[in-house]
Amino acid sequence: MSTLETTAVASNPAPGFDEAIVDALRRIADPCSIATGVPINLIDMGLVLEARREERRAVVRLQLTSPICMQIGIIQAKILEEVSTIDGIDDVDVDIDHAAEWLPSMVAGHARIALRERRPFPAQ
Repeated sequence: MSTLETTAVASNPAPGFDEAIVDALRRIADPCSIATGVPINLIDMGLVLEARREERRAVVRLQLTSPICMQIGIIQAKILEEVSTIDGIDDVDVDIDHAAEWLPSMVAGHARIALRERRPFPAQ
């Protein structure tokens, strides 16, 4: 998926994205964003590359903000917890695409605005 497509997912799910899975992922805040005082969900962070259903299995593919993300275990556990509550889902696969490059520009516009309101750029 290109950067443009990934950015589009932040606001509106891309074609092929399962709405119920996307809704579950919107209930999960990126742990590092919580530390900023502006919790941003996984969708709005632009971390979700894929969110699809294969019969009774959900497949979620993510990219990380950093190749050395220390919070991935927490993120995976929350995805399993939230997505497994969806009716008709018996199994959840969470895959990390270590080759994908996340950029701050992938954060949804409304989330960037909220972050800047809470943590403005320093005066120069």
